[in-house]
Amino acid sequence: MKNVNEDIAHLLVDAEALYEDAPCGYCSFRPDGTIIKINRTLLTWLGYAAGDVVGQLRITDLFSKGGRIYYEMFYYPLVQMTGVVKEISFEIFRKDGTSFPGLLNANVIRDQAQQIVAINCVLIDITDRKKYESELLNAKKFAELAKDQFEFVSDYIPEMIWTATPAGEINYVNKRFADYLGIEPLNNSIPVLSACIHPDDRLQSLRGWVRGIRAGKPFQIQLRLKDASGIYKWHLLKSVPYPQTGAIVKWLGSCLDIHAHVMEVEQKDEFISVASHELRTPVTGLKLSLQLLSRMNSGGEKQTQLLDQASRNVRKIAGLIDDLLNVDRLKTGQLPLNRTLFQISDLLRNCCTVIQTENEQRLEVSGDTNAEVFADENRMEQVVVNLISNAIKYAPGSKKIILQAITIEGMVEVSVTDQGPGIAKEKVAHLFERYYRADHSGVKYSGLGLGLYISSEIVKKHGGMIGVQSEPGIGSRFWFTIPAPLKPDDTK
Repeated sequence: MKNVNEDIAHLLVDAEALYEDAPCGYCSFRPDGTIIKINRTLLTWLGYAAGDVVGQLRITDLFSKGGRIYYEMFYYPLVQMTGVVKEISFEIFRKDGTSFPGLLNANVIRDQAQQIVAINCVLIDITDRKKYESELLNAKKFAELAKDQFEFVSDYIPEMIWTATPAGEINYVNKRFADYLGIEPLNNSIPVLSACIHPDDRLQSLRGWVRGIRAGKPFQIQLRLKDASGIYKWHLLKSVPYPQTGAIVKWLGSCLDIHAHVMEVEQKDEFISVASHELRTPVTGLKLSLQLLSRMNSGGEKQTQLLDQASRNVRKIAGLIDDLLNVDRLKTGQLPLNRTLFQISDLLRNCCTVIQTENEQRLEVSGDTNAEVFADENRMEQVVVNLISNAIKYAPGSKKIILQAITIEGMVEVSVTDQGPGIAKEKVAHLFERYYRADHSGVKYSGLGLGLYISSEIVKKHGGMIGVQSEPGIGSRFWFTIPAPLKPDDTK
């Protein structure tokens, strides 16, 4: 029995200690507000002794004038009606006249006649929370100010600017963009904007945008947009992710009018296409005539040299014309593919044989010698020969050029690596563009700048990708991939 009484005594002592030194303030007061009990924590916050408060002060003596009015008119009637009031903010005044913000939680104690005999209250010091809220509010104001400044500046610049959420929802277009499209600046939803895209470009544009969002990488596409007068014009749409602490918080985009440039390129392409077709007939006739002359050649050394020289020049002209015609076929989607199953290593060795008949660089073939592809062998040879020819032309000091084929995750990757001067970083992004010709070390090379463009389009038609890694002073590695054929086990 003694042990039980001791345990109870300990519990009472512990409970009293928990009450007195709790991390929040406790107090109890009568219906008229007179404080009848207060814990040590709250006394410390207020700077009072218990004798200065208990039976001497009302709870409203701790409030400001406005707080007292609010308590009498709203808080106490609410406590009477509901019995419990949670987290009402009051400014609490200390003995020295200073104050701190507090949250007051209260519940009533009633007698058997349901009359209020006391009100228990819990007071929480929210000084730190107020500081945090203030900092948060200032940060929000700063962000809104920055947003307003961005929108003000972007509304009055001649470029068309837009932004999107991390999920890709367009949430802002500047005034220039809205005026061009003939829409309200705030009416910038995806359906509204997609309706301004030419029907032939719409699906490709939206798919590209979705892929860019999922990959979290910059996105750009050429498309036709309908202006306020209903006329479609070509634009270059770009977007880049804006990250913070490793996560994308928004997308920033621009839209550049490139209609005049596209029209000039189309006119150029049309002229080149017509000229190529017109040139092909007389060049073919010239080629046949040279072949006949070679057969009729009596054997004179000078005559043989001139015929060989003329034949080489005709072959070069025919090759240029073929490139131009291939561009026209690619653009109109009329470049057919005659797919067969073959080993890529055989193709690489055949290409080396063709190239090595005219050049001194040592070509090495390595990698997966059993890798097979289902592709147009002639077109693939055209791609590989072009990559080797470029390595020989732009890296004449590279004594060794490595051709490699490897199989990676259902794709066969073919690469051509040289040990030449490399390519400047700012030029790499343009290498596969139509008519682009890079000069190396100030030296300009002949050609139409179509080889890599045609190669990239052939690879894309096969469902593959093409690219380059280059480091100035070390060399370049051009690569492309094409899907490997499915094996019987892969179809299960």
